[in-house]
Amino acid sequence: MSSTGEGVVTLIIGAAAILGASLVPPPPEGETWAGVLPMGAAICLTLTGALITWSSFRSRMVETGSSSITFMPDKSFPKILMLVILAVLYHQSVLRFGYELPTAITAPVVLWLFGVRNKFGLALSAILYPLIFHILFFKLLGVFPPFGTVFDLIDFLRG
Repeated sequence: MSSTGEGVVTLIIGAAAILGASLVPPPPEGETWAGVLPMGAAICLTLTGALITWSSFRSRMVETGSSSITFMPDKSFPKILMLVILAVLYHQSVLRFGYELPTAITAPVVLWLFGVRNKFGLALSAILYPLIFHILFFKLLGVFPPFGTVFDLIDFLRG
């Protein structure tokens, strides 16, 4: 059963994602808004957080037989906190180093955080995740990748 802490953190991240997606500028006339997919994902994340929190509250009330609800962090709370910190660091690094390099570093870290320990799989994720997301967003959806202010891998590879 999911804990209340996981639900609350998911709810907060979802709400922040909705705010972030709402800041995507409107598209030129006749084009699709680049924030459609991020907004949809943010809404789903917020609803998931609300459902996890509600389910946790309901199960605790049934288990204890009382209506008092307390926040009791469980063993997964430090991992959730690490994931939140990683998300903030990822966002900041994308602004400075473009999309590909931070994604190649973050993908294996997140997988490791969720229990993947296969070294080959982690190394493969560093290559496949940026590639798959690059194809999905930038090639198929036509959304331009964020370019880094300090260093951008795509500019470096192009010469």
